[in-house]
Amino acid sequence: MLVMLSLVSFASCKSATKNMQEPKGKYIVQSVKTDSIADKEMTIIFNDETGQINGKGVCNSYSSTYVVSGESIKFSPAISTKMMCPEGTSLEYNFFQALLKANSFSIEKGKLKLYNAENTLILTAKDD
Repeated sequence: MLVMLSLVSFASCKSATKNMQEPKGKYIVQSVKTDSIADKEMTIIFNDETGQINGKGVCNSYSSTYVVSGESIKFSPAISTKMMCPEGTSLEYNFFQALLKANSFSIEKGKLKLYNAENTLILTAKDD
């Protein structure tokens, strides 16, 4: 009886842990709000050991810090290079705003989704 109870407890802990997967490694941004990023390569690289992200927007490199608690996620304002980039200015702005407004996340089948406080999808990215 005790063994069976232990197995049930272990199984429930294991499934709860699986649902609490944190973002790790490199993700390729697919969309920001309603903008598709299909023809640009924007990246988010999560370093779960330092709590930092970095990557490339349309033209500029950036870095930021993040904190995950359960399904909640918060990013600090991004620091980025300031290269001239007429074709990517609004995309990068929307990207950095999406990071600031991110409130929660989900990861399913290698796809990261960020949601704002109203639980509206604001960014999607796939793992690389």
